[in-house]
Amino acid sequence: MFVQQPQGYEKKGNEHKVYKLNKTLYGLKQAPQAWYNKIEIYFAKESFKKSKELGKFLITSLYVDDLIFTGNGKSMCEEFKKLMMLEFDMSDLGK
Repeated sequence: MFVQQPQGYEKKGNEHKVYKLNKTLYGLKQAPQAWYNKIEIYFAKESFKKSKELGKFLITSLYVDDLIFTGNGKSMCEEFKKLMMLEFDMSDLGK
């Protein structure tokens, strides 16, 4: 994605040039897909898998940049939250 130089921040002599973004910006239509791709790669790296099996489970719900999770093991949920906070800049809003 390319964007114009912000007004007041143009480089002298290069006002006609544009910036190439290396990351997606919040609010762009591509941002949700980029976030989903990043979190999916993280889950795969941490050996998460989509499952219909019973037993220990952790359910995550992802909507744009919000993540809600629950599971049937308190220690598992606490470990998940700790790992997510190490990987991503996030805050815990509690229950």
